[in-house]
Amino acid sequence: MGIYCLTFDRPLGRMDSHRLESMLGRFESIPLFRTTWLIESTDPIEFLRSRLNRAFGRQPRFFITRLSEPWCTDGIGPVGKWLSDPKRQW
Repeated sequence: MGIYCLTFDRPLGRMDSHRLESMLGRFESIPLFRTTWLIESTDPIEFLRSRLNRAFGRQPRFFITRLSEPWCTDGIGPVGKWLSDPKRQW
């Protein structure tokens, strides 16, 4: 359980974006940048990795890690508010 940061090695095309949106539909998530999302999940990171591998195969490449407090943001709009929400399960 936690907040995860997912980033891809390149911007996603239309089909890959659709796959990602379908996968993320079952999680609380928010886009951070064009290639980066924050995901809140009660599932272990291995489960998220297997879902991503199933959705994308070997391309595009991705990196996913669990975030922890403290954290800080600067100029990224609603993401700071999303992270600060007291219902987040760090």
